[in-house]
Amino acid sequence: MPAEAPAADRSPGEAAQPTAPAADAPLPGPATPPEAAAVPVPEARPPAPADGAQAPSDAAPAEPKPPAPPSAATPAEPGSTAPEAAAPAPNAPQPAYVPPEKARTEPEPGAPDVPAMAVTPAETVEAAAAVEDAVSCERELKARGAEFTVDATIAEGDCGVLRPVAVTRLSNGTRIEPGTVMLCRAALALDVWVSEGVEPAARAEFDGARVKALTHASTYVCRARASESRISEHSRGSAIDIAGFELSNGTVLPVEATEPGTPADRFAAAVRRAACGPFRTVLGPGTDSDHGTHLHLDIAARRADATYCR
Repeated sequence: MPAEAPAADRSPGEAAQPTAPAADAPLPGPATPPEAAAVPVPEARPPAPADGAQAPSDAAPAEPKPPAPPSAATPAEPGSTAPEAAAPAPNAPQPAYVPPEKARTEPEPGAPDVPAMAVTPAETVEAAAAVEDAVSCERELKARGAEFTVDATIAEGDCGVLRPVAVTRLSNGTRIEPGTVMLCRAALALDVWVSEGVEPAARAEFDGARVKALTHASTYVCRARASESRISEHSRGSAIDIAGFELSNGTVLPVEATEPGTPADRFAAAVRRAACGPFRTVLGPGTDSDHGTHLHLDIAARRADATYCR
């Protein structure tokens, strides 16, 4: 057995150190069988990309789609902004009229003038209906047997009468003195009142006497109401002021305060009550000082078709 070589430069008393194995020396372990070492191992497949993820950079690029053929303009969907029209060429003809951004509130400077309207289109509709009503009334008044003529319409500012009727004799034969200028509806109310109210009262109180004539103080006149500034119903041809009655026996009955208990008093009361119905307003002696000598009768329309009889 060979002799161990003495350690170099070992100091006395220093223990000998074991020698470390080399770094590249293989570690001892079980030997690999020759068959396993010879089989090659394939590389692992990369995971598939998730939905929406980009394909790997080394993937083949997708073929580009061909451009869509030109088609008619598709209407813009609600809420979307329509594409702006292409600006016309500098020398292209321009439209003769371009609507302004805001509507004009005054006529164009070069537009021709026309006469101003006296009534609005809406008012003409009401006027047309009024004419139809007047014509219908005239047919009815004629059918009753009244004698009258229809004159030209009167228009005087706030005053006027549509197709004024001039009655000379009522259907029961009573003369009207002087002739009237009034709306047909007022004339029809007068004919009904005299025939069905005044005539029966005269027969009852004066031994069967008939009403020969009726006198009036006014029909149409353009003025304000008595003691007021508002327009009078006389200004519309819808009123008549009865001044008195003449009977067939020669009795004359003026409209005035009468002695209670007499035939004249009962007659006056009966004809006044009979007027409150055909006419919407009835005023007379006792109402006020303005109506002490006549009966004011008119067909003014009132709220809820009410009357004013006093």
